[in-house]
Amino acid sequence: MKQVDQIIELLQDTSFPQVVLLDGAWGSGKTHFIKHHLKAKIEEQFRQKIYFFSLYGISSIDDFRDKIISLSLTAKEEASVFAKYFSKAIDGAAINLGERGVGAVLSGAAGAYKYKLYGELDDCVLILDDLERVADEKLIKNILGESLSLAESKNIKVVVVANEGKLNCKNDIEKVFADKYKFSFTHEEVTSILKEEYTTLSDQLANELLLNITSINSKNIRVLKRAISKFTRIQQEVSKIENVVLDLALSRILGDIVRICCAKFELSYSKEKIIEAIDSRVIRQMKKDRGIEDNEETSDYKKLDAIFAGSFYGSNAKLINYCCDGLYEFTDLKIELNLPIKQTLLDAMKSPWVQNQLSESEFQKGVLLLEEFISSETDVDIYEWFSICDTYIYMLTNKVIESKHYTKTSLLELCEGTLVNRFKITTAEDEFGYRYRINFYDDEVSKKFYLKKAELDALKTDNKNSKFSHNFQLSWANVKDDVYQNLMHTPIFHNLSVEALEAALRSWSNEDVYQFVRFIKERYSFNNIEDFFKPELETLKTVYLMVDELQKELGVGLKVASLLDLHDSLLEAHSRMERHLPTKEQSAS
Repeated sequence: MKQVDQIIELLQDTSFPQVVLLDGAWGSGKTHFIKHHLKAKIEEQFRQKIYFFSLYGISSIDDFRDKIISLSLTAKEEASVFAKYFSKAIDGAAINLGERGVGAVLSGAAGAYKYKLYGELDDCVLILDDLERVADEKLIKNILGESLSLAESKNIKVVVVANEGKLNCKNDIEKVFADKYKFSFTHEEVTSILKEEYTTLSDQLANELLLNITSINSKNIRVLKRAISKFTRIQQEVSKIENVVLDLALSRILGDIVRICCAKFELSYSKEKIIEAIDSRVIRQMKKDRGIEDNEETSDYKKLDAIFAGSFYGSNAKLINYCCDGLYEFTDLKIELNLPIKQTLLDAMKSPWVQNQLSESEFQKGVLLLEEFISSETDVDIYEWFSICDTYIYMLTNKVIESKHYTKTSLLELCEGTLVNRFKITTAEDEFGYRYRINFYDDEVSKKFYLKKAELDALKTDNKNSKFSHNFQLSWANVKDDVYQNLMHTPIFHNLSVEALEAALRSWSNEDVYQFVRFIKERYSFNNIEDFFKPELETLKTVYLMVDELQKELGVGLKVASLLDLHDSLLEAHSRMERHLPTKEQSAS
C-alpha cells in the first residue's frame, strides 16, 4: 500500500527528530489503516516495539506518561516488578512511620518508580491517535512537546494521528513535526475495506457502492459503515419479496441510502433541508432554464443537488426518516420504495437495466410494444405514458435504437400536444405513488409531464366539482360528512353555481335547510375568515341576494325561517371579509 511506504520513508529520515503527523479528516479510515496496514509494516521495517493508543480521555501529561508505561509492560511484568519494588517500600514505611505513614510513602514510591520506568523508555515507536479529541489545548501543546523531547533524546519514533483542521495550535505543529502526511484512501480502497467487513456486499453491490461514492466524492468510512448497516436491514426484507428485479432494486436502494447518509452525517444537513432541496430541484432547474434568477439559490442547494442528482426517487420521507433518525416505518416496501417488478415484456422495456437482460429478439419485440403504446394507448396512467416516451428518447439519445417512427423532436412535440383526455383521472393512491417514483432521464420530458399533469389536475377538479354539485343538489345529508371532514375551511361556493344552490334549497327538506344553516353559522364563526374564504367573496354576494329573493317568493314556513337566517349569516360573512380585504384602488397602489 503506497501510504505505508510513504510514511515509512518519512520515519527513515534521521535529519530531523522522527515525529510525523498523520493528518486526515474524521472518518477517513486513519485508525483502520494503522491497525491493519501500518503497524505490521513498521515492526517489520524497524524491528522496534510499537505502542499504539488513543489520546481521548487523557487529562494531564502524567496520564500520558502513565499510559505509555502501562503499555510498555505486560500485565505479568507489571505485577511482578511493582510487587517487588513496593514490598521494600512498605517494609521501610512500616518500620519508620507506622501504619498511618504507609499510604503516603507508597504513593511517593509508585510515582518515583513510574518516573524511573519512563526515563528508561527507549527503542520503540509511539503511535498517538485522536490528538484533536484532547479537550485542553494547553495539554495538546504539552503532549506535542513531550513527543518531540522523546524523539530528540531517545531512539524513539513518534507518529501523531490527528485531523489538523480541528487543531488551533498551528505554531506548535510547525515546530514539532518535521514531516506531515496527508492521509486518505482512494474510493477503490474504501470500497475494498467495506466489502471486506460487510459480507452482504456482493461484487455487484460493491461496484455500485464504488460508482456512488465516486460520484458524490465521499470517502468517509464511518458514515459509509452507517449507510451499509442501514442498507443491510432493507436488503434482507427486499430479498424476501417475489418478482422483484433484485439486483436493480438493491442497487437503487444502496445508492439512495449512501446519498442520504452522506448529506446527513458527513455534511451535517438536517433531514428537512435534504427533503426541501430534493423537492425543489426540478422547479429550480426549470427557472434556470427560463433565465429566471433565483435569489434563494445557495451553496447548500448546489451541494445537495450534486449529491442527489443521480437519485432514482424524489424525497421519500420514510427512507429519509429511516436513514436520519433510525425510524423503520415501512409497511409495504414494494410500493414505498417503488421496487422494480419484472412482469411483462413492456415492463422490462421501461428500464434500461432490465433491457440488457433480454435476448435480442425479445428486445426488438419490446421496441415495437413501446411504439404501439406511445401511439395508440388510451385511458392510460399519465406518468406511465410519459415515462415510456422518456425511455424511448433515452434509447434514441444513447443510440440503443435507430427508429423510423419517432425522433426526439417529434416525441417532445407529441408530449406537448397530446390531449389530456387520453389519460385516466388519477386516484389518491396514484398521487401517493407519484411522490416516490417520478424521475425522468430527459429534463424536457419532465417539464412537459408537469405541465400536462397540471391540465389533468384541473380536469380532475372540474369533475370533482361536478360530482359534488350533483350530490349537493340531491340533499345536504348526501354531502354533509364530506364537507365537515374535508371542506370546513375550504372555499366551495365559487365552485357551485348559484343555480345549483337555488335548486338545492328549493328541493331540500326543511331538515336539510335547517342543518345547512347551522353549518354556515359555524363555518364563518372565527375572526380571520378572509384568509380562508377570499375566493368566495363575489359569489357570496350573489348567493345571499338569491336567498333573499327565494324567501320572499316562498312567503312563510319553516324553510323560510331558515332561509332568513341563512341570508343574514351570508350577508354578515360577506361584509366582514369585504372590510378586511383591500379595495381595488389599494391593491393597485
